[in-house]
Amino acid sequence: MKKIADIIAHDFWEYHSVNGRKRISEIVIGRPRRDVKDRHGDWYCPIVITGFLSKVTNIFGVGPVDALLNAMKLVQAFQDKVGSVSPRARPNKPLHRIGNKSGSR
Repeated sequence: MKKIADIIAHDFWEYHSVNGRKRISEIVIGRPRRDVKDRHGDWYCPIVITGFLSKVTNIFGVGPVDALLNAMKLVQAFQDKVGSVSPRARPNKPLHRIGNKSGSR
């Protein structure tokens, strides 16, 4: 998966790196989906955090809420790693767009 087609949450977070430089990461979370390849019927939630995850990553769970909860734990791990963040940051230059803002499939 290279893009997230059905976005449920999207934001830019500003923070300072360990060397004090201002950084902005784009966070995109997709709607949980059933894993049709899994005979147990597990679910996954696609997520990307630029500067933390190198590509769109599917986070799995035993149901849609569990998959979403696990994806949000990854967002929390990112915030714990970088420290204080400022949501709704505005990038000075266009960042690489991972998500499809329209939310269409």
